[in-house]
Amino acid sequence: MPDLNQQLQEVKSKENFLEKIKRIIPGYDGYVNRDNSRELDLRLRNTLAENLDNNKALLKNTVLNLSKSGKLFQTDAIDKIQNKLQEVIGKLRTAARGYTGAADTVKIKDDKLNQVYQFDAGLIDAVNAVTAVCTEMETASAANTDISASEQKLSGLLDNFILQFDQRESILRNL
Repeated sequence: MPDLNQQLQEVKSKENFLEKIKRIIPGYDGYVNRDNSRELDLRLRNTLAENLDNNKALLKNTVLNLSKSGKLFQTDAIDKIQNKLQEVIGKLRTAARGYTGAADTVKIKDDKLNQVYQFDAGLIDAVNAVTAVCTEMETASAANTDISASEQKLSGLLDNFILQFDQRESILRNL
């Protein structure tokens, strides 16, 4: 996954000529940077959601492997995990943006804005951990080995992700 500075530069490179000229106007630069940061925040969360969405295929393969092995009783736990995974994906895609527009009555200060972006960037490790366990489960189920420890681990990771992401909302509420 590209780093945040690289993504911000990519967003800035898409500015049209008029936007670049307006950046020169005193006071406007901060507004444009916030708008770019808003886009960056949205892109980061969408990327994380897409990465998590890719795990659905791994979980589906795990269910198929378990079914082939006659371990249908273990698929119930995976159904619950899939529901949690969908909840996490939904939270990422629908979360409030770490930004306020020029006409908004409540303004988010730059330090809070940066805190939200750093928080979102910190979720990358959580997404990678979820993917690693989903891959582990698919591999173990294909080898017909026990996946119950991985199921518990994945369920815990998703629960922690939900709690962690809810903290993001409290950052935005505590302006």
